[in-house]
Amino acid sequence: MKNDDPLLAGLRARAQAIPIGEPERREWERQFNLIPAVRHFETKLDLADPALVRVALEKVEEHHLGGLRLRAVNGAVMAGLFDCALGVAGVLQLVGKRAGTCELSMKFMRAAFDAPLEVYAACVKRTDNLAFVESELYSDGKLCALATGLVAVATNKGTEEAFW
Repeated sequence: MKNDDPLLAGLRARAQAIPIGEPERREWERQFNLIPAVRHFETKLDLADPALVRVALEKVEEHHLGGLRLRAVNGAVMAGLFDCALGVAGVLQLVGKRAGTCELSMKFMRAAFDAPLEVYAACVKRTDNLAFVESELYSDGKLCALATGLVAVATNKGTEEAFW
């Protein structure tokens, strides 16, 4: 899908702009895509759009399957894609603060079978310490699932342990 696809119009209308410029977004994207877990999961973050975060799984492999006793993408894989997209959309709104996903709610609408799997996410509201985020998952251009979430700033109580 392209970022200007009409299917994304509703999400785009609710989206708050990512508060950093394109060069900073591209560097953030580059560094994020180097994280070992992201590479192992075989996903790619795309921050080309000034309001929408895109996370893509370009090729569905055998180890991504297992849903509904079919050759559908497993729900845990979809949850991981949502967590990645929603988390990034929220963290980018809380510039300079350590933050992460603290709530994730998913609604599965149809099984996802075909690549690419693309998740688009946006922050729809924020405070100084919270970002409310929404996301849509598409399988080969078909809407398959929705998710909402909450990204919160972690506070440190004098130890390495983070509290939400």
